[in-house]
Amino acid sequence: MNLICNLFSSFFPNLESDGTHREREQNIDASVRFAVLGLIKGSVVWLLVVSLLGLIVSLKLHSPSYLSEYGWLTYGKAYPAFWNALVYGWLFNAGLACVAWIVARLGGRPIGNGGLLIIASGAWNIAVIIGLFGIFKGDQNPYRMLEFPVYVAPFLFAAFIGIGLWILLAFKARAYRSSFASQWYALAGVFSFLWIFTVAQVMIFCLPAQGVFQSVVAAWFGGNLLGLVVAPFAFAVIYYIIPKVLGQHIIGYGQSGIAFWSWILFASCSGLASLVNGPFPAWVASVGVVASFGLFLPLSVFTMQFVSSFLASFSRVWDTISARFAFYAVVAFIVSTVLLILGSLRGVQEVTQFSQFNDGVRYLFLVGFAGMAFTGMIYYMLPRLLNKELPNSSLADLQFWVQGLGIFTITVSLVAGGYAHGALLNGSDADTIAILFNTKGYLFLTSLGSVIFAFGNFAYAVSFVWILLSPRTEKEKSADLIKSAPELEYTHS
Repeated sequence: MNLICNLFSSFFPNLESDGTHREREQNIDASVRFAVLGLIKGSVVWLLVVSLLGLIVSLKLHSPSYLSEYGWLTYGKAYPAFWNALVYGWLFNAGLACVAWIVARLGGRPIGNGGLLIIASGAWNIAVIIGLFGIFKGDQNPYRMLEFPVYVAPFLFAAFIGIGLWILLAFKARAYRSSFASQWYALAGVFSFLWIFTVAQVMIFCLPAQGVFQSVVAAWFGGNLLGLVVAPFAFAVIYYIIPKVLGQHIIGYGQSGIAFWSWILFASCSGLASLVNGPFPAWVASVGVVASFGLFLPLSVFTMQFVSSFLASFSRVWDTISARFAFYAVVAFIVSTVLLILGSLRGVQEVTQFSQFNDGVRYLFLVGFAGMAFTGMIYYMLPRLLNKELPNSSLADLQFWVQGLGIFTITVSLVAGGYAHGALLNGSDADTIAILFNTKGYLFLTSLGSVIFAFGNFAYAVSFVWILLSPRTEKEKSADLIKSAPELEYTHS
């Protein structure tokens, strides 16, 4: 009974004092509390599912007989289920929770229509569940990140329309006519998904394009899902969290427009680089390679802005859990983007194209960059949404180090092992059994990293449940528990 009362208190805080320091923020948080907490809860559940699927996939790489008695858990089904659960389940829930809260906070006034966001996000998760069951059933499609059966697409699209409409209405209702980089990326991610998802579904499934053009559209969609949807959500978080946590302007903020438009331009075509050496017109892949190298321009601006801002207040990074996650995300973004650019070279792809190299780069980008950024933002949001302090900060610290180690281990093993695998595969005396034997150590290391990462995810789930169910202390009954963060976005020059 006490646990139920504590949970009720988390959702309906009865705070004392006049709350003069955070009256506006309290009203905004109250208007989005149910919807945002629902998305965070969904992200935590999906993260645990991803941990299990990732471990199964990694074990099957070096132990093919593992769970072989279950036909619905073959590698061909578990592999796409893992990536789809990671992106559409964990990252979309976490990213949309962060984006919704950021847009509401930067808008400066309470947001209505909370029911729309709750219903739409619930419908999204139901559609993802149906999609995963379709994959395990054998109804999957043969295109990366489009493996969900065709009967799931209308539900995903309708649900995201509801989420996107709420974010658009929240942006339109803002009290401040000016807009900020976090809002640019939030809106860009929403509109980009509606655009690329519609084009992909129409040109591949509804009115199929002829010949190999379906594969071109699929490669374009896969690249844009990372570059124009997940990445912008993560950029919105980084641009928001640096001034809030470090208490300073983002260095070089005036160049944010250059970074935004150049990223949108080049990221929209970089996915075509994966078509190198395929049965496609040479110019198509060349556009992708050139666009990939064009990413050096926004990467340079992002690196200057983010790294310089963190180094200017580096002592605060290690004192604040949310800033620590954001810093890890920035480093992962820089490394993964450089690997993505170099990996687009034709000479490199001749070695890595049919190995786990690209999976390692993709994993670092999605989990190390976006996943860690969203997690840091959630640790910033939860105390403000609930007006509670973290019950155990040591658990959050443990999660950071364990998750960080797991991501590093998996990335190194997939990237290094993938390159070694590709080099052996291209040898004149290539022997599949010998290659498997020589790369088995890397695959074992991937499984070890998956176990470590799963342990960190469990700590994250415990932290989330703990803060929801913990009793409210006398200190936490004050509306002024969480002091207002510097509203630097409103006063930047």
